[in-house]
Amino acid sequence: MQNTCKLRSNCIKKEESLDECNKPECQNVIHPSCFKKLLVVFAEDEWEGPSFCGKQCFNSHKKVLDVAANKGKGRVPWHTDGLTPELNSMAVIIDWLTTDSNYIQPMAWW
Repeated sequence: MQNTCKLRSNCIKKEESLDECNKPECQNVIHPSCFKKLLVVFAEDEWEGPSFCGKQCFNSHKKVLDVAANKGKGRVPWHTDGLTPELNSMAVIIDWLTTDSNYIQPMAWW
């Protein structure tokens, strides 16, 4: 079977060379101009990455990028969130609370 653009009859420039889909397990090919047309449909006008044969492969790649980008994010304990071990959120709060003029204990009203 000959490799053809997945868009087949809707190809923009049939004489153009074919690019392989950049999803590793996919064997499809697509014309670069056809992929650019798909990007408009996907609402991704500013895409500068590799080309894919369709929406499923494109979304799969975007999901991998999102997971990689969010992997380093997460909760950080108060005692380890500073630039140095001595300067962190916990130390700042304790310092503020132990300064006489910053916190006045409310009087009991019973």
